Amino acid sequence: MNKKKCPYCGSFLVVKKGFQQGHQRWKCKSCSKKFQANKKALPSKEELFCKYVFNKQTLNELAQKYHIKTKHIQALMDEVKLPRKIHNPRSIALVVDTTFVGDYGVVVFRDQYTKENLWWRFVDSEQLIYYHMGREVLEQLGYTIVSVTADGLPGLPAVFTGIPFQFCHFHAKKNVTKYLTRNPQLQAGIELKEIMHSITSYNHNSFISVLNEWKHRHDDFLKEKTIHPDGSWSYTHKRLRSALRSMIRMSPFLFTYQNEHSITIPTTTNSLEGHFSHIKVRLKAHRGISEKRQQKMISAILLNSSVSFKENMHNYLL
Repeated sequence: MNKKKCPYCGSFLVVKKGFQQGHQRWKCKSCSKKFQANKKALPSKEELFCKYVFNKQTLNELAQKYHIKTKHIQALMDEVKLPRKIHNPRSIALVVDTTFVGDYGVVVFRDQYTKENLWWRFVDSEQLIYYHMGREVLEQLGYTIVSVTADGLPGLPAVFTGIPFQFCHFHAKKNVTKYLTRNPQLQAGIELKEIMHSITSYNHNSFISVLNEWKHRHDDFLKEKTIHPDGSWSYTHKRLRSALRSMIRMSPFLFTYQNEHSITIPTTTNSLEGHFSHIKVRLKAHRGISEKRQQKMISAILLNSSVSFKENMHNYLL
């Protein structure tokens, strides 16, 4: 009696069916599938997709493992339909931001409490309209937004009018460093950077007071002008003035977390930044894939923060 077992249906009703590249081929009488003696059963398209996305196995690795062509694997994964996002409306502390991958970006709204991605959209550029859209969608679904933490995009606080808004401290420091550089040479720049990097030791009033005191001490220095050959002039220390202006603009939203005692408001978008890094590491393992497949991968990773998605895919996530 033949002891060969069909890897597809488990039946022992198999017969020899010639050779292919030196390997014995078999045919199952129960399911009519053909297979090689040393060939593993091809997993489902969902399992292939999860191995590709979450286990970072490349097309070539999967092709060698299952002895099929990479194009066939791509075709199978393209057939995978991602489940629809299932929502559980509740009170949420939002962390919102946009990250870019090549020529496009993705706007993400994430619940800081549960680390669940609630809404996202692929975009060509970061615009306020997309944040308006995200807020509207979540509120229509029944979510109650108790706070928002975001980067320093101008105009963003107005999008979330009526909701406690917190500028991310990390982005705020980064924005000021853009003007002052990481290693400012001027004494005024060194002092201003130190004020910004000691932000957690202030409240709104003390922060403004320190800035005003710094501005008073360096007033003459800030007003220095450079006369150009054509007779026109400009401020000599434009970048220093821009850094100060940026700090003053952000100041009303740098200390919101201190004023809302009934809720815990995150002071940074680090939760989302780490998630973005995670996504880019996975994409890096699959360089050269089309934008459409990239976005499908990103959507799967963003969906993976949802309990419903994990339950739906638990047989495939390894």
